[in-house]
Amino acid sequence: MNSRERVLAAIERRDLDRVPIDLGGTAVTTILAEAYDKLLKKLGIHKPIRIADTQQFFVHVDDEIAELFQTDVVPLYGLRDFDGVRRDKGWKDWKTPHDGTPVKVSADFRPEILEDGSYQWEVGGYVYRMPSDGYFFDYVKSPLEDAETVADIEAFHIPVMDDEEKDWFGKEAARLGDSHKFVVADIVGGWTDIAGPLMGNANFYMAMAANKSLVHALMAKLNDVWKQRVDILAEVAGNSIDAIIMYSDLGAEKGGLYATATVKELVIPYIRDFYDHVHKVSDFYVLFHSCGSIYQYIPDLIDAGVDLLNPVQVGAANMDPEKLQREFGKHIVFWGGAVDPQHVLYPGSPADVEAYAKRCTEAFKQDGGFVFSQPHNIQPGVPPENVIALYQAGITYGQY
Repeated sequence: MNSRERVLAAIERRDLDRVPIDLGGTAVTTILAEAYDKLLKKLGIHKPIRIADTQQFFVHVDDEIAELFQTDVVPLYGLRDFDGVRRDKGWKDWKTPHDGTPVKVSADFRPEILEDGSYQWEVGGYVYRMPSDGYFFDYVKSPLEDAETVADIEAFHIPVMDDEEKDWFGKEAARLGDSHKFVVADIVGGWTDIAGPLMGNANFYMAMAANKSLVHALMAKLNDVWKQRVDILAEVAGNSIDAIIMYSDLGAEKGGLYATATVKELVIPYIRDFYDHVHKVSDFYVLFHSCGSIYQYIPDLIDAGVDLLNPVQVGAANMDPEKLQREFGKHIVFWGGAVDPQHVLYPGSPADVEAYAKRCTEAFKQDGGFVFSQPHNIQPGVPPENVIALYQAGITYGQY
């Protein structure tokens, strides 16, 4: 059974040899540069650290790590990263601001250094900034932060995909398709995760309650773009892609960010419309990403077509692995949820990590439907011993 077959068998709940494993297969199941540097040093692997995305500074996971941790998933990133930096311009040397980790970044990455030593990058109406000792960029200006009417939304242009990116996706998909791994394409799409930064999160939260016509207009506009991007992917790379990932954070630590009825009215219809379109024009699965405590929304997400759920933040309220598996395991694949990232992966010990990962794996792997990965990206403070303990637990306890 190769990696692609293994992930498909887990999704389709067929016989498996072991639980599939993901580290570095998506933009939200990977590891940031400083933690990766410590991991490579711990393992005695001498490789340059290649940054896959200049917003968070997560890395391209090397073959040596993929082989050691028996990973089954690879990412198909677009031509431009989350900051709009091109990935086809070669590499240059750089150092992360927080602790000076030497890395390779795209030669297209040319942030402005401000008087206080912070870094600034402007693209597509966004202004991103990172402190002089920071870990990643946050947006400080949004292109639609002054939008008040539906006309403001309609006047805003969101690019679909230019010819260069079409060519990039086609070539990269063909290359990755030969790996026999499960390929997840990233169209930088989603709903609340995209709409919030476009408007500014505070503005978006208020509009969800007080300006619903504005939210509907933006969600409809986004869906039109995402569906066109899927059409193009299906045309230029369809046979080499297994899934696409979509982002829509709905949860906080103690519960949902929005009333369940609000999500049902303003988000769920667009998820359903998108999933219907994907299944009509392609064979792609859709990996739905939503951080936090999202227990209250899962029934509506399932009803809308969501069948692969990430990151499964098991440390948040109402997200116990046994409870999720018992109530939703027959309807949804849990992609993530291997450990509590905030209270166990850090600051726990390797033994703590192993014990927690064993519990999560044994709960989620029942009847298939589980892809082993940490909830979201491994942060700089996580000790390499804990990363190793986590993935060794996935290999050990994921056997059938």
